[in-house]
Amino acid sequence: MLVRLFDIQNSKVIPTEHCYALPFLKTIMTEYPDTYLQVYQYIFYMSCPNPDMNPFFNLPEHEKEDIIIEEVKLEESPEDGKIRYALDMCKKLYETPTYRAYVGIKSMLDRLAKYMEVTAIEHGRDGNINSMVNAAAKFENIRQSYKGAFSDMKQEQESSVRGGAGLAYDQM
Repeated sequence: MLVRLFDIQNSKVIPTEHCYALPFLKTIMTEYPDTYLQVYQYIFYMSCPNPDMNPFFNLPEHEKEDIIIEEVKLEESPEDGKIRYALDMCKKLYETPTYRAYVGIKSMLDRLAKYMEVTAIEHGRDGNINSMVNAAAKFENIRQSYKGAFSDMKQEQESSVRGGAGLAYDQM
């Protein structure tokens, strides 16, 4: 089940009781009284591992932060020690072994896709054509591993009540 550090109401990220109870999140509220909701929004979108709640979930990691900063119009520096610490802690609280496996396979798939996209094929005795063909052949196996890890991660995040009915995010 996914830890609920933030809620979403009326299309806005809002603090839960954890933002008042956990010092690293409470500090954001007291340190940035005028912009803490933007900071929470940034932290949520950077750390939430649920693709149903996080529209930035599928972005490559090296692009994610810049896009989120621009979209939430973050006024504070994401390099501020308190913000960076809160982000790191939220990522740790959201992480599970299954999620870490998913991130590893996703990263490998992203790197392989980028490699195949930008590497020119060179034939001949010292060319790379054999490694390119091998990479393409292994792509399906890696993609299947990715799909399996994603499915496991999603299943791990699901909550249910008696009778198998699902819970809404704000009921968890």
